[in-house]
Order: sequence, then structure tokens, then C-alpha cells
Amino acid sequence: MPCFLLFTNLPASAIPKGFLLETSNVIAKAIRKPETYVTVRIHPDQMMSHGGTTDPCANSELQSIGHMGKEENIQMSKEISEFLQQKLGIDPKRNYIKFTNMERLEVGYGGTTFAAL
Repeated sequence: MPCFLLFTNLPASAIPKGFLLETSNVIAKAIRKPETYVTVRIHPDQMMSHGGTTDPCANSELQSIGHMGKEENIQMSKEISEFLQQKLGIDPKRNYIKFTNMERLEVGYGGTTFAAL
């Protein structure tokens, strides 16, 4: 159930064609889960500043059930940051990534929760 949320002050016109699905693939590989479970939400045009400037920046969150921990999060932070820098020009020091490890009972899916599956 990985869900990646990206909030950025970049305008929608600066988001490359295909970015949404490319991000889905990057997240699936980074978290080692099937892409069929991955959700990606991109929120451009946010009124944001970071470090006292309005230069390109972002805040993101990766929510998942498992596959998170100290070493995993460090690796995923590196992969996601490099991807965002390459595709959107966002300096890795201008994006915070919040990792949220969800409990199976906290995530509904298919009319039940993952705890019941």
C-alpha cells in the first residue's frame, strides 16, 4: 500500500510528461513492493518556502506497511532525492521526506483492512 505524496512549489507546467507514472515505478522499486499497490499524488503550485527562499522546493511523504527502518529509509531517501533532482531540479537539501510506517489495521483496502487479509 505504499503511498507517495509530493508537495512542491513548482508550477504544474514544470512537471514533465510521464512524471507521475515514472514516480510510481521509482517508489515501487525503492520500497520493494509491487507497483500494483503504489499510489502517487503530486501537488504542484503550492505556496511554499524552504530555508527562507521560494526557490524550487518540496515536502514529501512515503507511507507504507513495512519495509521501513533506519537503513531502508536512508537508501530510499537517497533514491527519491536523486530522482527528484534529476526530474524536477529540486536540490535534495530542499526536500524533507517523511517516512510513515503504517500498521496493517490502519489501512483500509477492498472493503476491509490489510490486517484482515
